Amino acid sequence: MRIRPLAAVLPVLLAGVAACAVTPPSGPGPGSGGPSAQPEPGVDRSAAVYSAVLRRYLTTSDHSYGDEHRFGTVYVLDHAVAGAADPMRTTQSGQREPISPDSQHAIVQALADVGAVEFVADRDEVVENANGCERVRGEAVLVTLGPVPAQGDRVEVGVYGFMACLAATWMTYVAQRGSSGWEVKGTTGPVAIS
Repeated sequence: MRIRPLAAVLPVLLAGVAACAVTPPSGPGPGSGGPSAQPEPGVDRSAAVYSAVLRRYLTTSDHSYGDEHRFGTVYVLDHAVAGAADPMRTTQSGQREPISPDSQHAIVQALADVGAVEFVADRDEVVENANGCERVRGEAVLVTLGPVPAQGDRVEVGVYGFMACLAATWMTYVAQRGSSGWEVKGTTGPVAIS
């Protein structure tokens, strides 16, 4: 099998999966980021938004492994990175915004039914090189989140999920606050898969 350089196939991938308008979720359920994704009352806004976004990413085929696949361990960077949904940037190239320990705790609790969520300071803590291909140890996923805007009842949050050198996804979720909390309504802009 001939492997083509990422630069040669990325434009085709981006064009093939780009979504120019908000795409609705496939239907209600655990991946919708609905009320079950909400941390306890009184938890800050970013924890509530991140909980909804991560629930959607981890419980749907958005991570590209199929609706039924669940990761035993989910590593999440302990800081948000501007431009996380841009496959042409590295996670080191964006501006960083810490995710507070209280928010991390609330997210871990809100997603306890989804899998073991663990926050890490640096991707090097969980990424190993196997025969020239980087991958997350233990067949886990490493998620990098974009920052949550400080205001608004409708926000866009970038997500970069990395499993291995040819197993990664980038997208921007649209989350909206409703009467029962934050819910992911779909994606906006390009979606990329490697």
